[in-house]
Parts: sequence; C-alpha cells; structure tokens
Amino acid sequence: MLEKKNNIHPRIKFLKYFPTIAKNVSISSSAKIIGNSNIKKNTKILDNVIIRGDGEKIEIGESCLFEKRSTVHVASDLLGTKIGNNCIIEQYAIIHACLIGNNVKVGENSVVMDGSTVGDYSIILPDTLIPPGKNFDKFSLISGSPAKLIRNIDTNYYNKFNDLKSKSNFRFNEYLKNINPNFQSIKFDEDTTFIAPDALIGCNTFTQPNSSIWFSTVLHSPDNIGSVYLGTGSNIQDNSIFNTKGNKIHIGDKVTIGHNVIIDGKCRIDNNAVIGMGSILEENCIVEKNAFVGANSYVKKNTVVPEGKIYAGNPAKFFRDVTQQEKEYFSLGQKIYEKLTLEYLKNSYD
Repeated sequence: MLEKKNNIHPRIKFLKYFPTIAKNVSISSSAKIIGNSNIKKNTKILDNVIIRGDGEKIEIGESCLFEKRSTVHVASDLLGTKIGNNCIIEQYAIIHACLIGNNVKVGENSVVMDGSTVGDYSIILPDTLIPPGKNFDKFSLISGSPAKLIRNIDTNYYNKFNDLKSKSNFRFNEYLKNINPNFQSIKFDEDTTFIAPDALIGCNTFTQPNSSIWFSTVLHSPDNIGSVYLGTGSNIQDNSIFNTKGNKIHIGDKVTIGHNVIIDGKCRIDNNAVIGMGSILEENCIVEKNAFVGANSYVKKNTVVPEGKIYAGNPAKFFRDVTQQEKEYFSLGQKIYEKLTLEYLKNSYD
C-alpha cells in the first residue's frame, strides 16, 4: 500500500491537553495519540491507530494491544472512553465514547458505540455492532449487528479463545490496492479546511470551506482521473478509505462520514446525509439528502438510500424513517466537526 513519511510526532496536543503516556508503551510512528488521552504501561499501539481525545478523556489501561487502523474516540465534551487492562482491540475496530472492562477482546471490524459498557473477560466477535447505550455483563460472548449475548463464558473459555486470531468477513487490504503513489492534486482553502497531515491523498481532491479530512484517512485512485469532492461543512473521519476506481466520489454539504468508512468506487452522498462509522459502500451507491446509513452497514452496489430514510445491516436495507430528533442530533454532530475543524487549524503540526 501507499506509505507516507510522517513529519509529526505520534503524540499531538489539543487545546490545553497533551497525551499522558507511561513508560514501556510501544507506539508505531504512523499512529496518532491526541489530546486528552492517558495510556498506561506496556500497551502496544500498531500502525495507523488513532486515539483522539479532543473532548472528554480517553483512559487506556495496562498491557493492551491496538491492532492496525483501529480507532478510539470520544463524544465531544459529552462522553469519554475508558478501556481497562489487558484488552485486545483488533484491526479496524472502533471504540467510541464507551466503557470497556478488563480482559476484553474486541474482534476485527467491530464497533462499540456511545454509552455502551462491556464487562470484564468478555469477547466481541468480528463484525459486531454494539449500539449506543447497550450493556453487557462480564463473561459475555457477544456477536451480531445489532449485538446480542451468544452465551456466558468463563475464564478458561476466554483464555483459550484469546489465543486465537478471529477473522472479519471483509479483507480490508483489498481496498488499499492499486494506489497511484505519484499523483496528488488537492484544491482547498488552507484557512478554512483541515486536512490531517498524515492523510494519504492520491487522487484529485476538491474541498469546500469548513470541511475536514481526518487522521490516517486514505483517498486514492488507480489513475489521474479519479476524484473526491467534499462539500461545505462536511467531514471524512479517521481511518476512512475512499477508492475512486477512476471515477468521482461526490460528498455534498454538511455530510458526516464516520470513522473507518470505506467507499469503493463511484458514489454520491447528498446534503445533510450521515454515513455511520465502520460502514462499507460499494460502487454506484446514492445516499440522498437527510438519509442515514447505520453504523457497520454494508451497502451493496447500485443501492439508493432515499431521502429521510435509514438503511442498516448487511446487506443494508430499509430500517425506518429518520426522526426529527435524529435530524437535530445529526446536525449537532456535524456542527461539532465544524468547530473541531477551526480548533485544529489553529494548531501547528510541524
């Protein structure tokens, strides 16, 4: 895959906060630990991991492992994230504004959402979605989208399973193939658009004011024709991967693209839409204005998500209408990212 030389330290200050990291913590040079984050001893953080404490605090215990392109974030100033000791967060997993106990294994491509709790000695199987506010007691085996308790386990089961490498149904390296490493064309206003310095951009990219492209994001094309257009006030969050396949990915105004989203080919996302974290969109998808793709969904090619509708699942299908309360909540999240854009633009990453 395309590699980019990092010219910024893995630890990044945000406002008054600088990450606190204990001794004997191993951090890849391509990982980023940001702001209000505290990491205890003997934890290992692999390539392109993003731990972004730009609001409430992120607390990570001792002897944890974060595999490549996993993402940890908070819900602005509303809700932080706490991860206990001896946890394993496998690749492409997302931990967002929630509480993870001690000795918890989070499988590949799983998402744990805001306000959820997962008790000690629990296992989250790959491709699992734990929705907001869901609670699982200790010794839980968890799977599904949405997540359900499969069975209660004990320490013997946990220790045996913990030695195994669980596998997602998706092969993420496939989305990083055929990158043209010698081509980059970006047109943006440096005073109003935040593009993270480690973002890998290998395609024509056009951004409008108050938009943002976050850490460890990859936008690429196999040729010099493919392009990404990002509208006013829109954001592409950490560890998302866009492969234009030589076509155009059009993102309208005030659109939120969550963490670890994959768009694989020509797509159109209209104004005020939301693509939930961990989702995958195949080519020729259209998400109409004010529509919502649920977290960890798989949207098959040629799918049209109609205006004001929620699609979710694998494959994604109609779930229900977006409520007025949800419209207001999504709008608040988009505005938070506009605020973050301005705050990050004030920082220097040289």
